[in-house]
Amino acid sequence: MHAPPLAMTAPLIDVLLATYNGARYLAPQLDSLLGQTHQHFRLLVSDDGSTDATLDILHGYRAAFGERLVLLPNPSTGAGVVRNFERLMHASLADGQARWAASCDQDDVWLPGKLAAQGAEMQRIESQAGAQTPCLVHGDLTVVNERLQVISPSFAAYQRTDPAAATALSLLSVNQVTGCAMMVNRTLLRMALPLPPEAIMHDWWCALISGSGRRSYLPRPLLLYRQHGANQVGARDRGLRSRLLRLGRDGAGVALRVRRLGQGTQAQAQALQQRLRALGLDDAYVARYLAWRKMPLPRRLAAYRNYYVGPELDRLSRCLLWHERS
Repeated sequence: MHAPPLAMTAPLIDVLLATYNGARYLAPQLDSLLGQTHQHFRLLVSDDGSTDATLDILHGYRAAFGERLVLLPNPSTGAGVVRNFERLMHASLADGQARWAASCDQDDVWLPGKLAAQGAEMQRIESQAGAQTPCLVHGDLTVVNERLQVISPSFAAYQRTDPAAATALSLLSVNQVTGCAMMVNRTLLRMALPLPPEAIMHDWWCALISGSGRRSYLPRPLLLYRQHGANQVGARDRGLRSRLLRLGRDGAGVALRVRRLGQGTQAQAQALQQRLRALGLDDAYVARYLAWRKMPLPRRLAAYRNYYVGPELDRLSRCLLWHERS
């Protein structure tokens, strides 16, 4: 079902831009925000202690954005990307003006209709579920190189993932919500904050919170997802040939990273269970997941497809390697 066009009377959207030494690619991203078809937004920026020209560039755009550009003071720089986004989430929620918030990376380029498309879909699902329901809207991305040349027209296809098929249960094992293509409502912000120490990434934690409400995936690119070798979280070809090459180069390292991810996902799921209980929400599916993580390997293997949506090699290897640390 297609959402109706976003009305200009729709709630204000906060764009949450976390920056750190992003001068090289920042201007095209800011230009793409100014080029949005829906201009009823504010740009909240939190800088994590840049030593390049990032802040100079931001100040240079004050005239173009006017009062919509809000540069947050940051007395404790160097906290990292997760805490930088958490500051932005807190600021948007505490300010109380915007009902929806969209995360923004400093090195991408948004397509002109991104905010309008996500806002229209958010408006649709809130009209069905209510604004007091935690709601999240995300979409696909076009993967590009540093010169904005297309690597893949679809991030989901490039990663061999199926975000539309993800469930609250499967999101406990693998995140399929990309933060730079994510919009959330105030209720989700309130429920997600503060981010627990166990949160692997802010977008993953928001995706988990949406398991108690509504999550909608738009299967079309909303932005150009720039890959340049210094991405905090990037895209990589997950085709069988590329994966076998990586295993051949660094099999032990890959296995170690998978095991560490297993520890992280288990701790994150436990933190989610605590949060849901504190909010008085149903945590039965999280309890079921944690029980599965502790099962003997044969029983885990019998049910692993229910707990991981993604390439078969991914979910089988995780089931086997995570078992060793359960």
